[in-house]
This record gives sequence, C-alpha cells and structure tokens, in this order.
Amino acid sequence: MKAYVLVKVQMGHERAVVDALQSIPALKEVHFLFGEYDYLLTLDIQDTNALALLVSRRIRKVPGIERTSTLIEAPI
Repeated sequence: MKAYVLVKVQMGHERAVVDALQSIPALKEVHFLFGEYDYLLTLDIQDTNALALLVSRRIRKVPGIERTSTLIEAPI
C-alpha cells in the first residue's frame, strides 16, 4: 500500500532530517515543499500496522522533526 507523510522540520535541521530519512527502506520519494510542511514522503508499506510502527518508532524519532501528518492512499 502507499502512504504519504507530511513532515514539519525545525528550522536549520532540513538537511540532517532528510539524510536520516534516506535509510528507511520503505521510503520511495522525498519532496521538498514550500508551506506549512517541509517534506512529503512517499512510502510503500505492507499494511497499516507496519505504517504505524514506522511513523511512531522511526520517522517521529528523527531529531529535528516537529510534527507529521500521515495520509493513506485509498482505491478509486
């Protein structure tokens, strides 16, 4: 399944955060944004349980990340 995570980063930590996120195998794309959030992450993940663990135990633990918002792709 695909999921998207919007990431807000503390000012000055942008490069360190994106470098830390690059080691996540489920991470397929990183997009830098202008606006309320700094990055849009595209994840290819097995299920919602795996997504919950990845976001709560790995992504949110990266130093410099202030907040995240997770979106799950729905079938059309």
